[in-house]
Amino acid sequence: MRASNMAAGGLVVTASLAEQVPDMALWAFALISALAWPHIAYLHASRKKDSYRAEQANGLMDGFIVGCWIPLMQFSLLPSICVVAISVADRFYTGLRKRWIKTGCMTLMGIAFMSVYSSVQPQWNASLLVQFSLLPMILVHSVFAAWSSRRMVRALAKQNVQLQVLGRIDPLTTVYSREYWWQKARTALRQHHSGAEINSLLIIDIDHFKQVNDTYGHTVGDEVLQSIGLTIRHCLRSNDIAGRYGGDEFAVLCRNTRTDDACAVALRVRDQLAMIRVREHPQLRISASIGVAEASTEFTSVKQWIEAADSALYDAKAAGRDRIHTEPARRNSPATIPMPAESTALPPSHATPHAPREPAGDDQRTLRPTHVAD
Repeated sequence: MRASNMAAGGLVVTASLAEQVPDMALWAFALISALAWPHIAYLHASRKKDSYRAEQANGLMDGFIVGCWIPLMQFSLLPSICVVAISVADRFYTGLRKRWIKTGCMTLMGIAFMSVYSSVQPQWNASLLVQFSLLPMILVHSVFAAWSSRRMVRALAKQNVQLQVLGRIDPLTTVYSREYWWQKARTALRQHHSGAEINSLLIIDIDHFKQVNDTYGHTVGDEVLQSIGLTIRHCLRSNDIAGRYGGDEFAVLCRNTRTDDACAVALRVRDQLAMIRVREHPQLRISASIGVAEASTEFTSVKQWIEAADSALYDAKAAGRDRIHTEPARRNSPATIPMPAESTALPPSHATPHAPREPAGDDQRTLRPTHVAD
């Protein structure tokens, strides 16, 4: 950009010099500053370790050259104002606008130096030739300004999309963040009130997860949480929405789902979580207690809906953990899945690892391969 702007500015200067008494020194300065200086500035910045500071020095030299050009143009108002205005605008595009005072001082020094050296007489009105020579400079700068603005808008739009994605996804577990999941739950409850959908909610709490952090360390705990998030996502259907509700708590929104089908989803999640293994700690076992609550017209907020699922979750913990309970209002529903004590008891830490359990009877299903936290 410096090369095109300096070349266009040099065209205006040479057009002004063409109408004056020939002076080879002034012509040499105009040609060198317009054609050679941009390449010298590039080499100077590219060969320095701190290219930003080198470019700051180049910017000061740009200001000095622009100051020298003004006397060469005989202080003509139109070309002088255009050159100075474009030089100031370039401070914005190059990010050097904070050095305006130093650049302005260098411009004044350039004006004083060339005024003393050339002893030119002011000619306030620009000739037609000089006015026409301004057109390339204005055109080049306008095109560059439009291109820079378009590139900046695209970059900002891309960054906004990235920020939206980062705001929606929990970076550790890769499920939705609490805020975004809450928005989806609010929409689902509103649709339930309108009669458009029947939705259910799962609250999943990892049993004794604090002991995992205390025994194996937070690094292993993060690996386990990462595997838990991946496992929950693999167990859900395409219209289900999982989010991280707390440290070791997850919430799943089951769209168009009644309690019995939601319990089937919860059972699949519980069974798959029990299959998680950590390669460095094969004795580590994961289990989860899950509370299920179907949306009701009595719930006026997502908070009440979650409280109903929490109540079922607390009952599951009180009953021995590693099981699924529905909300108390539906406790006698045939959708409630009983969890026999012998099938839900956690193995002692010194016990030999056993094969993952499979649902009996009509609940037989193909389980996914074991997930290993690397």
